Amino acid sequence: MNTNLSNQMTLLGLVATVFYAGLLATGTVGLDIMPQFIASAVVFLSSGRLMRKAAAQTRKARKEDEDDQERKPIDWDKFTPVLNWGMSVIIISGMAIWLLKPTDVTFAEALFSLIPDEKTYDWVGGVAP
Repeated sequence: MNTNLSNQMTLLGLVATVFYAGLLATGTVGLDIMPQFIASAVVFLSSGRLMRKAAAQTRKARKEDEDDQERKPIDWDKFTPVLNWGMSVIIISGMAIWLLKPTDVTFAEALFSLIPDEKTYDWVGGVAP
């Protein structure tokens, strides 16, 4: 695991804590929402340390495993277009949802409107089997 990533997660936890404190100080959110905010900040803060511990534990096992087995190299000529197309589909889908939904409709309402309220089935063709 990358120690840089664990440092970034810890930094993200600190930024989230400062952001939530700012929201509370300005009165944007009340105290009833703060337990969720504090829980997410604690998760981010502790995830950096947990990632460093996991990296230290797996580093020893990885050294032993590398001697025993050979890794197949990644074929980047085939993997890169798949990754590019996949990310393009995700980004364009997100932009389409953002641009095409009405301004007075929330994302949750837009997604739940896709689910039909009633499921009606019509039998076409005489007697049902």
